Amino acid sequence: MVPILETKNVCKYFGGLKANENVSFQVKKGLIYGIIGPNGAGKTTLFNVLSGSYIPTSGDVLFNGQSIAGLSPVKIASMGIARTFQNIKLFKYMTVLDNVKIGFHCRTKTNFMDAILHTPTYKKTEEFAVEKGLEVLRKVGMEDLAYEYASNLPYGTQRKLEIARALALNPSLLLLDEPAAGMNPSETTELMDLIRKLNSDDLTIVVIEHDMKLIMNICDEITVISYGEKICEGSPKEVQTNPKVIEAYLGKGSIKTS
Repeated sequence: MVPILETKNVCKYFGGLKANENVSFQVKKGLIYGIIGPNGAGKTTLFNVLSGSYIPTSGDVLFNGQSIAGLSPVKIASMGIARTFQNIKLFKYMTVLDNVKIGFHCRTKTNFMDAILHTPTYKKTEEFAVEKGLEVLRKVGMEDLAYEYASNLPYGTQRKLEIARALALNPSLLLLDEPAAGMNPSETTELMDLIRKLNSDDLTIVVIEHDMKLIMNICDEITVISYGEKICEGSPKEVQTNPKVIEAYLGKGSIKTS
């Protein structure tokens, strides 16, 4: 069975800095897949390669068996890969629903003049975006906040809104870049439940995260990166007990998952 996502010896250099060096892994469809490593290990750079923000220096990225290395972020998103960002990138002075609707407008064929003239095509598109936007908000438990301004939301809820906006692209693969960053324990638990729920709806998820409780409790498989290179991959249990991981990422001892 062809993996939904595969990297083959991906390298990304910035001058003399090797941010990623020969990184190879496969993500099977239906998994929650974790990527962990110390700060500066090259995780977000790798996400930027996967989503088209960076072109790999060498190597290849395959989505459903098709090379996507070098394609634009818009093209990759249209193929079924959506992502969130480590730093929240919401339109804070727009409503929750309007933030989600932006994702749907990226999937429609209306143009600037349609919006100016409020053509029948625009009106139909707007109705579609509202209907589907509310559907996505129901999925993440935020329908009652649809007409609240994004800037008024608690931090953890803003994180959920970023996920909702990514879901508006109707992805088959969702990339989450440190979704629990800045969350309190209660918010993190809610996030874990949401990720499991989305995965149960046949969405494959790849997540970068520093919160070991989250990673070890929701991921089926994990890749560990240190200094841009993959040093380990396997199940959470295998990663927890791998000497290279303990030394390079956690120091002496074992991974705390509770």
